[in-house]
Amino acid sequence: MARRMIVILLAAFSLLTAPAWAVERGALFKVTGHDHTMYLFGTIHVGLPEFFPLDESVTRALAASSTLALEIDPTEQSTELTAAVQRVAATTPAIVAAMPPALGPRLTRHLEAVGAPATLPTKVKPWMLVMTLAVVEYAKLGYRPDLGVDAHLAKLAHGQNIKVIGLETVESQLDVFDHLSAADQWTILDETLESMDSGESKDDVRALTDGWARADQAALDALALKFENDQRLSSQIMQRRLLTERNGPMADKLDGLLTREKTTMAAVGLMHLIGKDSVPNCLRAKGLKVERMY
Repeated sequence: MARRMIVILLAAFSLLTAPAWAVERGALFKVTGHDHTMYLFGTIHVGLPEFFPLDESVTRALAASSTLALEIDPTEQSTELTAAVQRVAATTPAIVAAMPPALGPRLTRHLEAVGAPATLPTKVKPWMLVMTLAVVEYAKLGYRPDLGVDAHLAKLAHGQNIKVIGLETVESQLDVFDHLSAADQWTILDETLESMDSGESKDDVRALTDGWARADQAALDALALKFENDQRLSSQIMQRRLLTERNGPMADKLDGLLTREKTTMAAVGLMHLIGKDSVPNCLRAKGLKVERMY
């Protein structure tokens, strides 16, 4: 997970020309099939105030849609998410005992640097430590979870009485991490710390967020290729678990939504929309027409 977790922790109708202040961000696709239309927009789960308002083409697409599909609805999941994380993230003596001895001092140094207790590894699983450090890494660069793009879209949809559905559940997202072996979790954490120490993690965060902010297709495609070719265990595991294994089921649900409803919008994490095993490619494999608009 290393840099991927840090990067990842992280629809349009062009009926009118957008005004000069509107800025294209992320990646936008038009999906057609079953005589229906869906606009597919790539989000990041953290943000900056200057990311808003979104490009008018995106807000027009939302306003014209009967349903907004998100990974989960962040405006309604806070209580559920907190309870689920507390339950699932609690570690066990066996996992604690499996921590490589050489990792301990470096992990303690990182935790103390962010104001977290050195005893945290005895309370939560390694994957939760990675998520905690990922949030801090984003925060150091000024990115705020409360300004996540998916949360912004969910609030807009609820305000317009547009139905919001989740393509996944809190439990299924936590299972992505929780079903990893203890050894793999510690390896992922170890490589995360290495990337933080080298500055690589911050470079990757900036590459993703800057690419999203500029809708820079070439930069985003290059970033996806870099991750796909990274041979470190953490990257290979999380490429498969975080993206590939989720993209197929996500595409199945989007195809079902496209079949049922005439005009819809879906907004998922940007990394799901780029790379060889992306959601758009999964939809193309189903015979749907998928056009990248930007």
